[in-house]
Amino acid sequence: MTTSIHAHKVLNLLREQSMTREQLEQKVIELFGDDAQFRTCSREGFNLDSLLAFFIEKQKILENQGVWELNVERICSH
Repeated sequence: MTTSIHAHKVLNLLREQSMTREQLEQKVIELFGDDAQFRTCSREGFNLDSLLAFFIEKQKILENQGVWELNVERICSH
């Protein structure tokens, strides 16, 4: 059975340190496995690629010269 991981755990990685997409993907796979499933406050069933696309769409992460940063103004605080 696959455990669903809350997306805040991924966002918190960027809160700790900005990194490239590749670095973030590597860290997430290292911590949660390459078959991890993720959920947000309102949706579930994300794989890593769809979760990262969701973050970009919702402007929860910003890219600056190839480095991803957390957009704290777009993060809920619970």
